[in-house]
Amino acid sequence: MAAVAQALGSSGAATQSSDFGGWPVMAFEQLEQRFLTMAGLTPSKEASDVLRIVVFSAAFAVAVLLAHLIKALGRYVRNSSVLSAFPLAPGSNILLGHVLPLLKCPSQGKGAWDLMEEWAKARGSIVRFRVLGTHGLVVNDPVAFKRIFQTRFKIYAKDLSLSYHPFMPILGTGLVTADGELWQKQRLLMGPALRVDILDDIVDIAQRGAARLADKLEQYRGTGQVVHLEEEFRLLTLQIIGEAILSLPPEECDRVFPQLYLPVMEEGNKRVLRPHRKYLPSPAWFAFKWRMARLNSFLTNLIRARWQARQAGKPGRGDILDRILAAIEAAGTKWSAAIETQLCYEMKTFLLAGHETSAAMLMWSVYELSRHPQQRDKVLVEAVRVFGPSGSNTATRPAADGMVYTLSVLKEALRRYSVVPVVTRTLKEDDQLEGKAVPAGTMIVCHLQGVHNQWSEPTAFRPERFMPGGEFDCFEEGVRPYMFVPFIQGPRNCLGQHLALLEARVVLALLQQRFSFKLASKLADPGQRHPTVIPVASIDGLPVTIE
Repeated sequence: MAAVAQALGSSGAATQSSDFGGWPVMAFEQLEQRFLTMAGLTPSKEASDVLRIVVFSAAFAVAVLLAHLIKALGRYVRNSSVLSAFPLAPGSNILLGHVLPLLKCPSQGKGAWDLMEEWAKARGSIVRFRVLGTHGLVVNDPVAFKRIFQTRFKIYAKDLSLSYHPFMPILGTGLVTADGELWQKQRLLMGPALRVDILDDIVDIAQRGAARLADKLEQYRGTGQVVHLEEEFRLLTLQIIGEAILSLPPEECDRVFPQLYLPVMEEGNKRVLRPHRKYLPSPAWFAFKWRMARLNSFLTNLIRARWQARQAGKPGRGDILDRILAAIEAAGTKWSAAIETQLCYEMKTFLLAGHETSAAMLMWSVYELSRHPQQRDKVLVEAVRVFGPSGSNTATRPAADGMVYTLSVLKEALRRYSVVPVVTRTLKEDDQLEGKAVPAGTMIVCHLQGVHNQWSEPTAFRPERFMPGGEFDCFEEGVRPYMFVPFIQGPRNCLGQHLALLEARVVLALLQQRFSFKLASKLADPGQRHPTVIPVASIDGLPVTIE
């Protein structure tokens, strides 16, 4: 005790107290006086009170931090222990987990989803992995998909902290990223807007869009000049969805979206593997902020003007936004800035979901038809039946629905190339997969590509798989819907999937009827998929010449 007192610089009075509990208090008081003196403060009751508050506040903060660290460590140890029942993916690092293999994928010409498929082939249908302190499972099992997407979907929440995080400034609380009560409310609001009437309209909108693109491509026929179809399809599908949801003319879509929307999506994709881009004030960061502000302003002003016109008694335009505004009005909801912001997020969500997958699906379909003349001939037969020998007949929706082989081509493109290769979820409560416990907090990577490659001869392009009596119909009824999941399944399935497939059927048939596309890629494998961008497109943008 004398040594302690000496270390504290006490006079020794503390060591002579007969009250054992008194010596630390006295020692603290002398130490307190020294701190006050060193700080240039006159020892006083007020100064002592301030110092005590500071000390105890710091001690409390350290205690809280320590408690959180202990809790996080306990959770980490528990999750590690529980998930040990699943096989571990190869390439793990004791500190970083599987971060390095995932980051190295693009330099090896493959996506993270391709690496995950290698894990599944090596270790099994459900494989565990780790990214720093986050534990995850890669799931390649259609039976597990049914549990995740359908029977227990409420406890498999959307992964907003990692997978969707780079796109949150764009999508906000739109339907793709919303969850819980907000998701249910928005789903009920948006669902009716994408039903029968708009599907009837989309056939005409898509036919006019295909005619515009055909006129644009005509100047390249026979010239040998290379055209990158991926870019053309992205612009076309933006025009189509822009007219369908907002009644925007194609010139307005071309003026706004390639300058504002497409660059922010490109930056979002870059931030997936380079998250520091979100925080580093680089020229790209400022450009992203500027474009986001301009795009939000454009859409919000348009939405506000349409609402005001509706309140003034002007006739609606019959597009998707008009149907949503009618539902808001019918519900008696009071208009507010919050509603404008939410609708802005929804319109950006429609733009994303309404053009990206459609463009990739069209691109891969053209790629495969250019390599398989017999399959292309079957598409041409349906095109002539629906649009006439010259392609100028106006199609009806029943006629477009009758292009079953063209639809099968599109579905096979979605299966073969898995343009959305993975969907991620975060488990909110403890659950089980394949009879093994999975703790809350686990990241679940639903590996759609892995299931799509469980078909017979998966790398072969066979649209007949989706024709009546084809391979898809032969799967066991309980798992059949989960063997083909480009739009996922269950309550959270893509609301716009029927619109996308109908639109793409019309565009693909009309372009095939008018042109013959020849691959002009310099790659040894022209079908090489992009390793970092979702929806997955060609790595070189599908260059073609037109005949």
